[in-house]
Amino acid sequence: MNDRVLYSITEARELMGKMSRNMIYGLLRTGELPSVVIGGRRFISAEAISALVKRLTTTRSPAIQALRTLPRRPSLGLLPPPSRARRLAGKG
Repeated sequence: MNDRVLYSITEARELMGKMSRNMIYGLLRTGELPSVVIGGRRFISAEAISALVKRLTTTRSPAIQALRTLPRRPSLGLLPPPSRARRLAGKG
């Protein structure tokens, strides 16, 4: 990073790998990325950017993590369709 202390939202997005505008505002909204408001403008400190990068840095493959977090869904072909007779029998 440069010797600057504060970066505009657009500059911070560029520094963080051209992160999407929605992503950066989401991080600001949740407090994961602290910001400084001066007048009507919002700035992000170089320290906050460094802290976010340090906190999110990983040595694990994202593909492995994604496989572990996928919910198991039953196959749609395994469930028999409900029959009208069973539905009517259950109401009586």
